[in-house]
Amino acid sequence: MELQEPGDGEPAFSHPLTSQLTTPLQVSWIRKRDWHILSSGKFTYTNDERFQVLHGEGSEDWTLQIKFVQKRDNGTYECQIVVPEAFILGSGEHHVDLGSVIHLICIVEKSPTPPQYVFWYHNDRMINYDATRGGITVETEPGARTQSRLTVRGATLKDSGNYTCSASNTEPASIHVFVSEGSNKMAAILRRNTSAIHGITSSVTCLLLLASVLAHFGLR
Repeated sequence: MELQEPGDGEPAFSHPLTSQLTTPLQVSWIRKRDWHILSSGKFTYTNDERFQVLHGEGSEDWTLQIKFVQKRDNGTYECQIVVPEAFILGSGEHHVDLGSVIHLICIVEKSPTPPQYVFWYHNDRMINYDATRGGITVETEPGARTQSRLTVRGATLKDSGNYTCSASNTEPASIHVFVSEGSNKMAAILRRNTSAIHGITSSVTCLLLLASVLAHFGLR
């Protein structure tokens, strides 16, 4: 946004619009003239004490205030907003053998503060403290890049399904887990390979048949 010079001695204010965002934010103010990062969160990164960030607890406004504004303060100031995000390591599917251990790791990053909690769900059921199933542990290491590890021992067919990592400050992340017997998994692979071979065989047969027809009519 463009900062216009107010009257002498009057403070200048710039207001970002953040009211439509529902997750905790990492808000930074940047002076585009020299791409100087003036602030990140409520911390300022300039020796010029005229710059200050105003943010009330629970407020959705992050205001950059410049006291005793001068002509050299004219220009464009940019507000950058980083929204925290969560993701589970691996692809969208995770395959494990019957009786083995399910290991899932959820990463929460780009957050100004670590999440207050990280809950794991199997389908629609929260399993952090699931004493009925047993064999489930959750270990969370908070930090700038929070890691939450879910371990499910002795995987059964009932443990198949959707697993969701839900942190207090991000949108949830999900992955689908398939638990199967080793023989069933191999059978599925063989079926896929057999289907591919049948497809190739059909194509070859079709080409041979076409060649025979062309030869019969003397078109080769």
